[in-house]
Amino acid sequence: MAPPESQDRPVKLFAIAGENSGDIHAGNLFKALFRQDPDIRAYGLGGPRMAEAGVKLKANIVEDLAIIGFVGVITNFPEIRRLFYNTIHFLEKFRPDVLVLIDYPGFNIRIAQKARKMGIPVVWYISPQIWAWHRSRLYTLARVVDRMIVIFPFEVNLYKEEGVDVVHVGHPLFDVIKVDLTREQVCAEFGLDPNRPLIGLVPGSRRKEVTQFLPIMLEGAKRYREIDPSAQFVIVQASTIGDDMIRESIDKAALDFTPVVAPRLRYSIRSSCDFSWVKSGTSTLEAAILGTPMLIVYRVNSVTWLIGKQVFTIGHIGLPNIVAGDRIVPELLQDEFTPRNLAEKTHHYLSNREEYARMVADLQEVKERLGGEGASDRAAQAILEVVARNRTNGQQAPADTLPDSADDLFSPANRKSPK
Repeated sequence: MAPPESQDRPVKLFAIAGENSGDIHAGNLFKALFRQDPDIRAYGLGGPRMAEAGVKLKANIVEDLAIIGFVGVITNFPEIRRLFYNTIHFLEKFRPDVLVLIDYPGFNIRIAQKARKMGIPVVWYISPQIWAWHRSRLYTLARVVDRMIVIFPFEVNLYKEEGVDVVHVGHPLFDVIKVDLTREQVCAEFGLDPNRPLIGLVPGSRRKEVTQFLPIMLEGAKRYREIDPSAQFVIVQASTIGDDMIRESIDKAALDFTPVVAPRLRYSIRSSCDFSWVKSGTSTLEAAILGTPMLIVYRVNSVTWLIGKQVFTIGHIGLPNIVAGDRIVPELLQDEFTPRNLAEKTHHYLSNREEYARMVADLQEVKERLGGEGASDRAAQAILEVVARNRTNGQQAPADTLPDSADDLFSPANRKSPK
């Protein structure tokens, strides 16, 4: 699609992504946007992938403000509040053609409400999981979003029923996942034996997750080695997690073997695993696309868990299970997420060929439902269509007086307070 008529003014976008996975998808989205219109001016809140794509970050909230659960919000409230009002002030000055919001509903819905009052069009990419919890958010989103870009086919009717302009583009993970090496090549690269079982540990991309989950996983690895001493373990290290954090957990575990740490070639090594223990979230869909059988694990503090149980509306939290509409992958949550359960359930699948093959087949069906490559390009086109539509209708954002650097708006000296 050709870029919209600029009338001597480039397209202006502001984007917000607050999670590591959202940052990855936002980075690919903006690469696609710049391919379609190289003159776009883009600012935002996000992480390193957005910055690499060409977005001028006003704050790195992916690395500096990773929040888990209700308690995490309370703990970080002063910083969240400051960020919120600085962002509103920036939007008032910048006046983007479109505000692009990527998931992160707790913060982004409130930003969308303010943007709507300012007459700034809002496009949401990757819908909040309203089909799982907080369904009431659907009605709020219907009031404040000009276009919803969804990644799951079953989400389309939810928004159509509320009169929302909705576009399905498929899952952007297909634009992210690249497997470059065979199992034999991976094992040679990391000093592993391709003839021995390989189990992957995927503890997450947030520091708090890793500090809580990795010790349980390592104790589970110790227990599994009692069942099968030939088993090998690899820790998949997210780009947001430092070496020291991983090493500290390994040292405290006092293992009689050394797990491999993989900070690179993550998809190649995950595709080479016979089985994985995966933190609930996007990583579970990655495992489904890679075809790796797994256990889905998660644990939060009791307050967050009790609140979550009140608003969660479906029977499972694992995304592959939600897409499949059935419990095709075991979920070890809260008190069930134990070293003993990790070891015993993994042994059940690795020693039972029929059960193992059934999970592989079920994951293949999930992969097929998720679509194929090109989601980022289709999402970029959907955003530029909104810009073009508004300009055709005479709804152009006014020219701003914002200097191109605009760093002063987010400096400590200019922190905004509620009016």
